[in-house]
Amino acid sequence: MELFQNRLAACNTSSPSHFHINVLDILDVVNKQKKGKSAGPDGIQMEALIFGGLKLYVHLSLLFNMFVHCNYLPKQFMHSVIIPLVKCKSGNLNDLDNYRAIAISTALSKVFEGLLLAELTCHINDEERQFGFKSGHSTGMCTNVLKRTVEYFTERGSHVFTCFIDFSKAFDKVNYWKLFNKLLDDRIDVNIVAILSFWYSQQEVCVRWQSSVSSSFKIGNGTRQGSVLSPLLFARYICELLAKIFNTRIGCNIGGIYYNILAYADDLVLVAPSWSALQHLINVLHREAADINMSCNVNKTVCMVFSPKCRRKVIRQSFPVFKLGDSDLQFVKSFKYLGHIICHSFSDDDDVKREIRNMYTRTNILIRRYSRCSLCVKLVLFKSYCICMYDTALWKTYSIGVYNKLRSCYNKCIKMFFGYKRSYSVTQMLNELEIPSFDTIIANSLTIFDRQWVSCTNSLLVNLTNCENC
Repeated sequence: MELFQNRLAACNTSSPSHFHINVLDILDVVNKQKKGKSAGPDGIQMEALIFGGLKLYVHLSLLFNMFVHCNYLPKQFMHSVIIPLVKCKSGNLNDLDNYRAIAISTALSKVFEGLLLAELTCHINDEERQFGFKSGHSTGMCTNVLKRTVEYFTERGSHVFTCFIDFSKAFDKVNYWKLFNKLLDDRIDVNIVAILSFWYSQQEVCVRWQSSVSSSFKIGNGTRQGSVLSPLLFARYICELLAKIFNTRIGCNIGGIYYNILAYADDLVLVAPSWSALQHLINVLHREAADINMSCNVNKTVCMVFSPKCRRKVIRQSFPVFKLGDSDLQFVKSFKYLGHIICHSFSDDDDVKREIRNMYTRTNILIRRYSRCSLCVKLVLFKSYCICMYDTALWKTYSIGVYNKLRSCYNKCIKMFFGYKRSYSVTQMLNELEIPSFDTIIANSLTIFDRQWVSCTNSLLVNLTNCENC
């Protein structure tokens, strides 16, 4: 904090800011806001701003420019309400870790954050190994890069060692004074950094539980809950950590580019072709994470070994345990990474079975709640919740039996929800409901994913595709 305040004092924050907010900027941000959201602590709905008109936007532009010029925000503007939500209703309701905090802030603060987001996005460097919070990127792309990297090495007779990193309360442990120093290093407008530092250091929140509201208190660390700026700021916060691991030049090298670390928000995975290389990467990560006040959860951080596809090139079946600091890391044979189950045998059967369980679960919920709705409502619900299968385009190695079970599950769920008999013709049923067949859904999913993959300009994806085609 002292370092940041000294650096900020050395800058001339009283000089005119290069960051200026006009009416068109506010109009653009307001049009992106969603309707039907809960009102903030001030009781103002977002619809009041959306339909406020240009005269209101003129006053808001004057107000927001004064915020930036004076490096000050009113107390009511910064106030937020935290609502705890139970993660698992069947779990221990007295356990603090069984609750997820949802923050509700004022509508004006959301618009102001949207204006700051557009400015920060232009100045913060893009880390290509970070797939989270970026347009044109997805969890499927990050998972596919990992799977293709592993496949590239195992097909060429090499073992691949991976470590799936789980940070303990990553967003809550962000030291925002270190974050603001990083923003100054990026030469972001001093007035923007100053207003963010004032906001974070002076913000007050209260907790609402049913009809009870706690007294207000300040938060001394972490990114702001529910803020559109938080994802971008967190990505910037761990940017050096990713760069330090990449610059070790240790790990899986494909076409001159190292695929030794991949990240989606705070979900990191380290990749190396040898045991000693992965242990070195773990040591670097442990050291760099401590520098930014972050720590790994050793109970959820696990390792996995992929063997060469040619059995004659397998060196050994078991390896020494990896060390994270003084703690031993556990080996696993399968791991759910970004919602996709990855198996050490490179089989997608477990992930197909996951989709079968999810489809039955979603269908039973729809039947229990909406069985008496009209046909039009049922069609909308089924297409929204049951047709969108997750990362089916990543399936490559699976057994025909498990795949046919998913097809049968899809047809059964349609008959169950829409009240068809089990012996009814599947083709006739799909024609009557105008619902796509299972094969059509899989084909469309693969086509859409391939288009997104080809259109993505990330150098990791481009290089990986070029090397596989060689």
